[in-house]
Amino acid sequence: MNESESPALQQGTEVIVSQGKADTMLIESAIDRGAKVIYLLCRDVEWSWQQFTSQFLWIRAAGGVVSNEREEVLFIHRLEKWDLPKGKVEDGEELELAALREVEEECSINKLELQNHLLTTYHTYTLKGEQVLKSTDWYVMRHHGNDQPHPQAIEGITEARWIAAQEWGMVESNTFPSVIDVLRAFASSR
Repeated sequence: MNESESPALQQGTEVIVSQGKADTMLIESAIDRGAKVIYLLCRDVEWSWQQFTSQFLWIRAAGGVVSNEREEVLFIHRLEKWDLPKGKVEDGEELELAALREVEEECSINKLELQNHLLTTYHTYTLKGEQVLKSTDWYVMRHHGNDQPHPQAIEGITEARWIAAQEWGMVESNTFPSVIDVLRAFASSR
């Protein structure tokens, strides 16, 4: 967001004026205070983004929002939370192919049709003491067939199943904020 733009503020929202490398600490502080939405104001978006991302190991991932002919969506259960199938992009691999591969591997289904790019989400975490920024490119996919998904246990997936939209409340109450963003984007794209 540029400094000239004025966000409509609601409770749980903080505005941070970009200070380059200090942005990460300011963002973490805002989150610790309970911020749910953070706007970062800056004069030069590209420069601020470069300063921010330079502080992380960047991992690229790709995944899918897969619907079947009954309009159910494919979810996985991993780390005690509901999620969508996704995984790391291999060196030299195209994002679209990575997304298809990850869905097939994590859920043991095929007959997938990639329809379009939906959005890219970002989240951070710590891995072996290193700060990681993970970007995930999400694609809308269609499953043609009656395959029942099977979880890829070696990846810590304990369940894979088709869930109808009217049951998404169960998912949304026990998932990651970025998955809720993906589901909202998917629902509004239909």
